[in-house]
Amino acid sequence: MEYYNMSENREHLRFYEQPLFINILLLVFNATLFSLKFIFSILTNSLALQADAFDNLTDIVMNITAFIGIFFAKKKPNEKFPYGYYKLENIVSLLFSLIIFISAFNIIIQSFTDIINFIHGTPRIVTFTPEVFIFLVLSLASSVVLSLYLKFVGTKTGSPIIKSEAKEKLFDNLLSLSVLIGFIGFIYNLFILDSIIGFIIAIFIIKGGYDIFVSSIKTLLDAVIDFDNRTELYTLIEDNPKVKKIEKMEIRSYGRYIFLELEISLSKNFPLSKIDILKNKLENEIKEKFPLIFKIITVIKSEEKPILTIAVPVKDNNSLNSIIAEHFGESPYFGLLEFQEGNFLKYEIVANKFVNEEKRKGLLVSDWLLSKKADKIYIKMALKKGPTLIFENNFVEMEVTDLENLNEIIEKEKINSNSY
Repeated sequence: MEYYNMSENREHLRFYEQPLFINILLLVFNATLFSLKFIFSILTNSLALQADAFDNLTDIVMNITAFIGIFFAKKKPNEKFPYGYYKLENIVSLLFSLIIFISAFNIIIQSFTDIINFIHGTPRIVTFTPEVFIFLVLSLASSVVLSLYLKFVGTKTGSPIIKSEAKEKLFDNLLSLSVLIGFIGFIYNLFILDSIIGFIIAIFIIKGGYDIFVSSIKTLLDAVIDFDNRTELYTLIEDNPKVKKIEKMEIRSYGRYIFLELEISLSKNFPLSKIDILKNKLENEIKEKFPLIFKIITVIKSEEKPILTIAVPVKDNNSLNSIIAEHFGESPYFGLLEFQEGNFLKYEIVANKFVNEEKRKGLLVSDWLLSKKADKIYIKMALKKGPTLIFENNFVEMEVTDLENLNEIIEKEKINSNSY
């Protein structure tokens, strides 16, 4: 199943590029073909034409479910339906898929029966009429034009759904072409072609119905879907400086929409007043990079035993006696201190890999410390505007100090912890 990209900007699209217009056009076109092909299949006694009609029915199912998706996407979730009404299209798809299965199964049974009868000398007689033949030629030509239109719009808008529909319609054209070839064969009394073509088309109908059925069942059972960029998505969330741990990340489909259910842990001392800001910032980053994700449900928890990481610019690499540096970006080393519930755990002295940069030194160091999951920065003097904004936007605490070395920082943090 293709999924809607709800983040696409529809305002700049012309009316013939709008999803609603395209779905109306496809529904009218497929419904017309289904009705006429089914009627003509009865008049001509053609099993292949009947199968081709039911192949159009599978397209109608997808068009109807798309309409349901577009309509209910505008309805807001409520207490009874916290995830919205998106599963309704899957219920409709499931019911239609059963009808498609039954129809295709009957066609296959009839095809076998006709083939056996042909072997025994009683072939199925199909009536060839010029009117039906002309209809088949015109319907195939119009279907080819529609396929080219969908391909044009899909390429212009970059919509994966429209591109997929164009490919699907091109494949349908091949099935319709086989029916047309079969009708030409009737002129030479090759009636067996009708049963063979009908059987082949029925197999493809069952494949299409099976795909609809499985996709609908998975959604209705809340199955976790395969998301192509799952690793990249996990990395994006994990790389957020304030996310200490990803407790749960599940991706589900509701109708044609992808929902992300996310449970993350933050440090225990993260300010409650800033949780919504962090949540919105993270969700916007995810949607910007993964536009197919329609809705994100985020649950935020505090670490049970939080780790507090403190970064301090130092002049030398002299273990915990390292002297705190006056300058932030030009500091040759940084001390990284880890605490848990006021207890000092470990430290690390790391070289400043940006110390020799000529420009943007402070910004580069700030981003680097964020990647180290720094929660707090000790500095000798206030930072410039750029690094300050980076730390503030990522909720990193900054403290100007007159302490001399890392040992004194550790003692101060222990005292601060005991005072809470």
